[in-house]
Amino acid sequence: MIAAEDSCPSTLDSEGVLSALGFAASGSEPGVPYTVIRGNRGPRWLLPNQSGMLRTILREWRPYGPAARFFWHGLRLAARLGALPLVPGTTQVRLPRDAGRQLLGRFGFDGPAPHPAIMVGNTVATRKLIVFVEIPGRGNAVIKLPLTTVARTSISVEAEALKRLDGEHGAPRLLRYQLDTGAAMQEYLAGRPGSRRCKPAYIRMLLGFVRHDAKIALRERGAWLAARLHACADSRQHAAALDRALGYLDCNALVDSALVHGDFAPWNIRELPDGSCTLIDWELARWNGLALFDLCHFYYMQCLLFSPQTLFYKRMVNEGAWRGYCGPLGMTPALLPRLAAAFLLEMLAGYWEIPATSVDWFCLRQLKLFLERAGG
Repeated sequence: MIAAEDSCPSTLDSEGVLSALGFAASGSEPGVPYTVIRGNRGPRWLLPNQSGMLRTILREWRPYGPAARFFWHGLRLAARLGALPLVPGTTQVRLPRDAGRQLLGRFGFDGPAPHPAIMVGNTVATRKLIVFVEIPGRGNAVIKLPLTTVARTSISVEAEALKRLDGEHGAPRLLRYQLDTGAAMQEYLAGRPGSRRCKPAYIRMLLGFVRHDAKIALRERGAWLAARLHACADSRQHAAALDRALGYLDCNALVDSALVHGDFAPWNIRELPDGSCTLIDWELARWNGLALFDLCHFYYMQCLLFSPQTLFYKRMVNEGAWRGYCGPLGMTPALLPRLAAAFLLEMLAGYWEIPATSVDWFCLRQLKLFLERAGG
């Protein structure tokens, strides 16, 4: 179906997307018209001009930046008026009429299928194609197709996590995983994307991930992080800052371990119709993480995308949602800076261990700000 490349493709045009999907683009053959929504580097969405999946995506997807949100409202209005191709800045492409059937057939599902919607991942090391498709009689599904070797690994991690979770915590169920192509299919979870404010329901969900029967010694976790960091060539020029941050973990504290989602952020939260919430995108999941990691990540990612000059730790402390998390776990406020330091060090190690990652600069800036201001 698709071959993952060794490096991240920085650009990908519409024909490249269709080729990656196994479709041949041809303007002369009859096909289904799709509107191409551009991102910063090439197509971001390929949306069928008329389909139930189009309505689902436009209703349930929500960008977070003000300009992107305004544009998305315009798309929704244009779709309702049947004028999606007239939206400024869009282009048109045609997919085979049986595109949905072809995709489902590769995962063992027979019969016709409605036209899928396609999202092209951002130009990062884990870049992938995400296809939203309806399986007649079984509901909607999400297919992930890797575009890089790193993406192939992350999809594999998610497939294993979803298989192990088997619907626990409301996680989507794995439907298919193809070892030869690295592609996976999972349930589509209907619902609203999460809020940028950390709601009590999100805290309750995170508390459910904590393993009260397993403790982690901070000193041991610090030694593990030190070994990872010092094995990276980039550590040499930042040795002083790393040593100071590792000093936060040089203590006898024991902390609950937790199932860590690894990418806990508003856009990976789903507020479900029954009032509960759950998470999608389990590509960084692990079962022996430190409590508070995911909550730190919630604020860290928002600072990265929306206010990179802001120290995530201060924002987390000031908002106060941490009290609803730490209180039930018996964690004192004195542990907050220690766990925040552990979070930053683990993020930095992850960036350095994947050479194609380009946001280690932000983590280093956050580490510097943390060391300057966390105690003040």
